[in-house]
Amino acid sequence: MTSPTVPARRALARAAAMEWTKLASVRTTWWCLGLGVLGMALFALFMGASAADRIAEDPDSAAGFSYSRTVSHGVFYLVQFVVLTLAALAATNEYANGGITATLLAVPRRGVLLAARTAVTAGLSFTAGAGTAALGLGVLWLLVGGHVSPDPGRAAHTVLGAGVCMALLAVLFTGLGTALRGTAGTLAAGFLLLLGLPLVLQLSQTQWLNDLAACLPGLAGIEFYASGDVGFYTAPHDGAVNLWTVLGWAVAAQCVGYAELCARDA
Repeated sequence: MTSPTVPARRALARAAAMEWTKLASVRTTWWCLGLGVLGMALFALFMGASAADRIAEDPDSAAGFSYSRTVSHGVFYLVQFVVLTLAALAATNEYANGGITATLLAVPRRGVLLAARTAVTAGLSFTAGAGTAALGLGVLWLLVGGHVSPDPGRAAHTVLGAGVCMALLAVLFTGLGTALRGTAGTLAAGFLLLLGLPLVLQLSQTQWLNDLAACLPGLAGIEFYASGDVGFYTAPHDGAVNLWTVLGWAVAAQCVGYAELCARDA
């Protein structure tokens, strides 16, 4: 007797394969990833060279250098926007060219389509986040390793934490893009959530607004993968609560995206 879950699993697998083919066949996908890798490499190179010169002049300053903090800044200021762009394109590109009609004919179950698209984008984003973080740590070690030894535990947490947070951000922006159905609108909303609103709230120099900024996904994410060693004020709390904050945003965006996908025609 066939399990009733088998057809759903097969449908999800086929939809995921289709979404991967579409995402991998677009040059923009690889341009985004390539720019993310290049950006992190250059960021780590500049930061590492600067730190090495500073330590050479003042050996006592080596105590203030942190591999995790530096790499986390690279993820926060560069890589998460690569993930935003990937997710926005994956979620909205077919609305611009009319391909969503053919996709829904091939995968009529909205939940399966959204789940497959989200899984593929999140998997690619995890690889991008973890890979670029590892690259950044490697470049820094080549430049500063003779002065400051890295902490393997913190380095591993930064790499895996960046991967997990980038995957959750991909889930968030795939859901948001599905709801907004426009690449420009998704990119604008994503920029505001990740950087714009946190900066505005923190510029107020009001403590409760500073704490409110910590509830936004960008600051909560860096607080997690930097292990609390961010270098600027982000949150009144450390640890896994920040990961749960990003997860909450991701789940909420997926719910809104699913509702819009079901409620509106292609």
